[in-house]
This record gives sequence, structure tokens and C-alpha cells, in this order.
Amino acid sequence: MKEVQEFLKECGVYFLATSEDNIPHVRPFGTAEIFENKLYIQTGKKKDVSKQIAKNPNVELCAYKDGKWF
Repeated sequence: MKEVQEFLKECGVYFLATSEDNIPHVRPFGTAEIFENKLYIQTGKKKDVSKQIAKNPNVELCAYKDGKWF
């Protein structure tokens, strides 16, 4: 988990994909923290992304740096 967090932090910006009503939504993020061996991102509970994750936790992250993908 630490390796993933470090890679995301080195990238600076990574992308989170969610879906709502079978429509994909992709947006940039920059935070990545570990708490109790789980990776957390930061967003507001009132934002659409938070509501989409709560409704459907099947999300994907995408990050790229120096020829490496995560």
C-alpha cells in the first residue's frame, strides 16, 4: 500500500474514475493518504464524486510518471 501511495504522491496528479447511471466520470485528484492500512483520497461529502463512490464503490485510479503506469 505504501508503494502505491508514494507513486501517487510522486505523480502529483492522478485520476479517479467513477460512474453514475452507467455514465463514466473521471476527475483529477492529488491527495493520497494511508490510515489503518487503507488508501484514502480526500473530497467533500457534498460533492458528486463522494456520492458516486458511496452509491457504487467500484472505482479506478490511473496515474503515470516516467514511463510507468499505475
